[in-house]
Amino acid sequence: MKKIISILFVSALFTVSAHAGGMIGIKYGNGELEGTKNSYTAGSNTYSAQTKSENNEFGAIFAEVNLPDHPVSLGVEYIPFTATVTVDGNSSDSHLELSDHTTIYALLSKDVAGGEASAYFKVGYAMADIGNVTANYGTTTVNSHDSSLEGPMIGIGVQSQSFGPGLVARVEATM
Repeated sequence: MKKIISILFVSALFTVSAHAGGMIGIKYGNGELEGTKNSYTAGSNTYSAQTKSENNEFGAIFAEVNLPDHPVSLGVEYIPFTATVTVDGNSSDSHLELSDHTTIYALLSKDVAGGEASAYFKVGYAMADIGNVTANYGTTTVNSHDSSLEGPMIGIGVQSQSFGPGLVARVEATM
């Protein structure tokens, strides 16, 4: 159901963006995913908690709608790839797959450098599905886990003025 709602929302936003002065684009980024394996005891062995992170490149598509007479835009960003987050120990391999990463956000911008660029602040809510959780500990299995990941997103960035037929460049940092 979440996928259907996301597809309908993104389709509506793309349509409105194209006709109401918004923006549709692609994003290239480098992100970090972090996974934590809790400590556990199996038989007479106790295994400590581990946290690992992975840096990786990613691509996303986004659409924004500008609110009339305001420096605010509303947008949605979707990462159409699946990421694998792995926590490897000495004798184990634990991993999960993260997919359908969608962020809904508001962007507040302000012209800077004499109107040659704009600085912006982004705030939103990110959601992703968690699947294919695997723990390879011999006979130990994963009894329960969350099926989704969600939480707030904040970011800052700079956007160029339009160069060429509707092209802009952005540099941003989000968490």
